[in-house]
Amino acid sequence: MDRRSSIIISSVSLILAVTLLSGCGSMADRQPDSVTYVNRKSDLAKTATRQQFTERVLYLKDVNGLVAPQAVGLPKTDQATKQVLNYLVDDGPVSELLPNGFQATLPPGTEVNHVSIDQRGNATVDFSKELFDTPASGQTQAIQSIVWTLTQFPSVKSVTITVNGKTLSVWPSTKNEVGGGLTRADGINQVSGGVADMSGSQPLTVYYLAANKGKTYDVPVTVRGAADTDRVTSLVHALIHEPESGPFITPLNPETELTEKPKIKNGTVYLHFNEAIYDNKKAKTINDQVIRSLVLTLTGDAAIQKVSIKVGQSTKMTLESGKTISGPVTREWVDATGI
Repeated sequence: MDRRSSIIISSVSLILAVTLLSGCGSMADRQPDSVTYVNRKSDLAKTATRQQFTERVLYLKDVNGLVAPQAVGLPKTDQATKQVLNYLVDDGPVSELLPNGFQATLPPGTEVNHVSIDQRGNATVDFSKELFDTPASGQTQAIQSIVWTLTQFPSVKSVTITVNGKTLSVWPSTKNEVGGGLTRADGINQVSGGVADMSGSQPLTVYYLAANKGKTYDVPVTVRGAADTDRVTSLVHALIHEPESGPFITPLNPETELTEKPKIKNGTVYLHFNEAIYDNKKAKTINDQVIRSLVLTLTGDAAIQKVSIKVGQSTKMTLESGKTISGPVTREWVDATGI
């Protein structure tokens, strides 16, 4: 069995713990359901416990040194932006929540002094001096972790990092530049992919799979693609053909192809694939993770909110989990940890 097949099989049970509801909010902003009537004390206790927590996404470092999203339940607070950053600190409150193989990205003892968000959506985050203890090998991951964790909130468009009131323009220990007004467009887990002409290429953030001890999870990776190709085609091509180096795995068959140029209309991108996208051509079923990776990747583009998939003449898809798709799919429908 090849690497892709083994990963796909292990991911089937993980992916669609979701329902076919397109109107709900993202996992990062979704509040637990409230219960207005209970019959038993045990039900009341469960309801109270559930209402004390909300689901957030932390960008943590995996066994490969990659920054990857992990959903956790955190206590409700009116200082959510400060809270999630505190959960990025090693030996901090995240210690009891770390998934197997993951670790925090900020040095022990680091404190979040305050977070302020201006009218333009730029969040200024002030840390204590312990942030300077970030080792050279982890400085890039620390910045990416901060930026991607904070920008899960719709109110945060960009991030500027300060230490005791002074902008962190460069790391003192390495002189590596940090900059201000950081966004997701700056990339994450960058891979050059052997592209020689960086100026003639464009950055593309694609969601691949990685695995640890039989469990799979999504990893956003910024690769380089040809600048003279339309962005959607480049994103799909990059997803089909993962980088040769690294632990990245695509859920798509390498023979998968777009049969026509993608179109974007009113926030929906329309994709027409050949039958190689089917994981089982006879049954005409698509692996759940294929849909998930496509939607997470494409809705990362600001112009795209929904993904419509067509194979041959059919826009109705049957997933291996038994679910069916008969129209455009939103990020909220598939997103458990990728926001």
